[in-house]
Amino acid sequence: MAIRFEIRPAVEEDLGALHALIKDTPQAGEICLNFERAPDFFHGTGVTTQHPEVWVMNDLKTHRLAGVFSIGHRDVYCNGTRQSIRYGNDLRIHPDYQGGRTLFRLFSQYRKIMQQDWMQTIILSDNTQSLNTVGSGRANLPVYFPYGTLHTHMVYLRRPRRGLRNLARNSKYRIRRAQPGDIERMQDYFNCEAPKRQFYPHYEFSQLETGDGYYRDLKLSDYFLVFQENELLGITGVWDQKEFKQTRVIDYQGKMKLLRHVNNMQSLFFGGLTLPSPGKTLNYLLIHTVLIKNDVPEVFEALFAFIFNEYSASKRSQAGKYNALICGLSPDDPLTPVLRHYRRQVVTSKHFIASYGEDPRPGFDANRQLYLEAARL
Repeated sequence: MAIRFEIRPAVEEDLGALHALIKDTPQAGEICLNFERAPDFFHGTGVTTQHPEVWVMNDLKTHRLAGVFSIGHRDVYCNGTRQSIRYGNDLRIHPDYQGGRTLFRLFSQYRKIMQQDWMQTIILSDNTQSLNTVGSGRANLPVYFPYGTLHTHMVYLRRPRRGLRNLARNSKYRIRRAQPGDIERMQDYFNCEAPKRQFYPHYEFSQLETGDGYYRDLKLSDYFLVFQENELLGITGVWDQKEFKQTRVIDYQGKMKLLRHVNNMQSLFFGGLTLPSPGKTLNYLLIHTVLIKNDVPEVFEALFAFIFNEYSASKRSQAGKYNALICGLSPDDPLTPVLRHYRRQVVTSKHFIASYGEDPRPGFDANRQLYLEAARL
């Protein structure tokens, strides 16, 4: 009997089929979204992991992709040590192949690849289908061990309140954009502070603007530094990724058909995220590399207010360019309360450690604050 399906590493020639598969697998809900990777799927994957590993399941009869998953490596700090850890994402199965043995076949390949490795993965709390699948105990699936939560804060940009403007201007902290002469100092600071957090991704600031795909479209001037006198107390960056990753609204269902217009009217007068018409993309800027010495909320408060004001609608050069800042933090992060000053929407995701072997969680230092980089999901 002829073999109908093959599971193999993805290649450049799969680009068209990958984009077609993404188009056919949107995230269902009252707002139907699709997380796209135009114009090149591999550009987005190269930002998520330093060493991408994308596998596709090809239907040899119909000559189209039945499914895809990514399971590459990236350097993160685990228990204070820089380690190359797998991150699982981009699991998509075409609707025509859901409910069959496609998932079984894909995870058979997962098992072969992972062996005794474990990996990180994140699933939206509203994605009940995926959560039910990982908790089903089906054959060939790894065990998904819960390990923390990510709150993704969509902070609406608008004309800043006077209090926030004054907070940034009258702060005892000095805040400015990074410059070429700061790279060595930034790296020394990062190498000291990042290992204190669990799963913080490693950054090499000297690789910015060198063509390294892991830092695609990220510039040194996208980083903001906060000082007290001459001491560096924190760094945080912004990242516009829409040239290679987009969130597209496919449709509105139920009450959201009406609420979209109500939301947009409020945004017109008070500022906020304008929900686009079906077929259009959301317009936001990602906050990343949040690293504050000793996790002092006051320092992050001044730094975030500065960044907010920099990109708010009051800036003529930025007006209308972005509707929101996206910042991901764990709910128990000492810096999270700072974001409560802002009009925002919060999306909750669950973080898992997946393994075919023993539960690795007892080996993790529970005293280290969990950090999950929203810009690299």
